[in-house]
Amino acid sequence: MLSSEAISSTTGYLLLKLADLARARMEQALLPFRLRGRDLRVLAFVHDEELSQRDLCRQTGLDRTTMVAVIDELEGNGYVRRDRSSSDRRKQVISITADGRTTLSEALTAVRRAEDDFLAALHKDERCQLHHQLSLLYTAHDPRCQPDETPEPGV
Repeated sequence: MLSSEAISSTTGYLLLKLADLARARMEQALLPFRLRGRDLRVLAFVHDEELSQRDLCRQTGLDRTTMVAVIDELEGNGYVRRDRSSSDRRKQVISITADGRTTLSEALTAVRRAEDDFLAALHKDERCQLHHQLSLLYTAHDPRCQPDETPEPGV
């Protein structure tokens, strides 16, 4: 077997190549909203509650430097607001604006359309199976998905 065939026959290689293709499609779908995938992720996390930059880093998996740049960009577009925490003046909290909510909703619709186009080769049942299998793998390998094994006080 040739080396190119050896690598292209691995599931990991296919996952990486598909991730690159899917990312490109999603990023293209987000362009009209002045968003990138990481921006959309942050907007989605602040949709329901204001969060500190530290909490956003932990929940999204973005590093601090990247998070500052993302928030700067989102704030510049009018999608989020950065305020001092009322409980800890050293902490900044990020909250979504009305424009941010509208943009998030519209951008998610565009991303879903792009995803539908990307997965068009699969039947609906196959899409559900793929999503389920990927979710299992994600949960098994991303430490943020693991249950906290620290027992609660008094337990």
